[in-house]
Amino acid sequence: MVYIVFSVGEQRFIYETDKVVETVKVDRIFPVPKSPDYLRGVINLRNNVIPVIDTGKLLWDTPLDGDTLLIVEEEEGVVGLLVSKVMGIINVEEKELEEAKDAELTEVKEEFVRGILDYEGGILLLLNLKPVLEKRAKAAKRSSKKKKGKSLDVSNGARAIEETEGFVIFSLGEEWFAIPVESVREVVDYPSSVAQLPKTPDYIEGVFLLRDRELILYSMKKFLGVNSDNREKRVIVIDVGSKSLGAAVDDVREIRWVGKDSILQVEGVSSRGVIALEGGSKLVLILDVEELGKEDYSQELAQEEVHAEVKSMRNFVRFSINDVDMAIPIEKVKEVVELSGITQLPNSPDYVEGMFNLRNSVIVIISLCKRLGLSCDEDSNRVIVLEDFPVGVKVSNLKGIFKTEEENIQPAEGVNEPEEEFLEGIIKTDEGGIVFILSPERIVKDEDVSLLEGHELEVEG
Repeated sequence: MVYIVFSVGEQRFIYETDKVVETVKVDRIFPVPKSPDYLRGVINLRNNVIPVIDTGKLLWDTPLDGDTLLIVEEEEGVVGLLVSKVMGIINVEEKELEEAKDAELTEVKEEFVRGILDYEGGILLLLNLKPVLEKRAKAAKRSSKKKKGKSLDVSNGARAIEETEGFVIFSLGEEWFAIPVESVREVVDYPSSVAQLPKTPDYIEGVFLLRDRELILYSMKKFLGVNSDNREKRVIVIDVGSKSLGAAVDDVREIRWVGKDSILQVEGVSSRGVIALEGGSKLVLILDVEELGKEDYSQELAQEEVHAEVKSMRNFVRFSINDVDMAIPIEKVKEVVELSGITQLPNSPDYVEGMFNLRNSVIVIISLCKRLGLSCDEDSNRVIVLEDFPVGVKVSNLKGIFKTEEENIQPAEGVNEPEEEFLEGIIKTDEGGIVFILSPERIVKDEDVSLLEGHELEVEG
């Protein structure tokens, strides 16, 4: 039998080489919220999301410091084993293996050792992954059953899609503007490199590269004639007909759905209308994106390529908590707002920050970092208000709308603790990154919603 020899700390182990797909070096592992303690995270290996098991944590509860992975394929699935060092390959007879005994295993957990080999004066332990893989398989089945079960019964009601319209609201100086959600491909940071284009208007900042695509970059404050000395920090990637372009803005403020009958039409103003926020004290001008695409500075996309993208795309609201990149399906988001003056709720869990009266609707405010068991180093008042629950989740860094193809999404079964499986999928980004898709139905508990009972009139008063 042929085995691969590797070390975990000072102890040497072996594993069947016919089950080891490859060995790789990794520079980044993406941590998974609420995952088992032995699961270091996941990696994006050639567009395949693979869970990574910290063998040090698995075998003796001590995290391993290393960057070497053994990619192992068993019947239950593919996993990566984080090890200290790969030492070589040996060929031994099956009969040379002895059964594991407690006295010989020292601090290694017995359940993860299938046998012992006395080889060239040293002890090699045959690693047993069955307990972990079988647990993951059971968790995946439970996750699948949960998806088929009913969600929380709350009477908040889903919005009527045909009666509302979604907008990405951004700021230029003191002024706010809006672009329809269906025209927004994604929101990214302002590019570090922009190549200038000769003989173009002053509002054309140049060309930037986004995932191997050249896009024209518009300065929205120059295009709209807004007086602002603020630095442009964000770029909204907009689809205009068969092409895409970048709109540089100061910051993305909110993502909001409003009733179509509440969009005001203003005579003499070239726009799709005006949204009145904060009781009419804040007016948001809805831009006509066709105005941006009138002049053709870039090559049009092939028509069939556009159709292929539209058919397979899904939309998300993307954000981060510390260094963990996350998203919520856009159809499950009512709006994204900035809130202050949250009223505390007595006898509530530590992750519940309080309640807020949002336009005469009382909602519970949940700290998402505490709910997921992450460190809460960053303070923020950005809140994602969920569609089917009277709940808003506080996030630290809103990144805006994110679109991706269905083929870039895969299930997250088995990467969470079975009791709290917050993830409904994992997105593989073009840059080799990972974005975790959160499931609002699993984040919100029945008792979170019931906290509002008896408080509605008090807040409204």
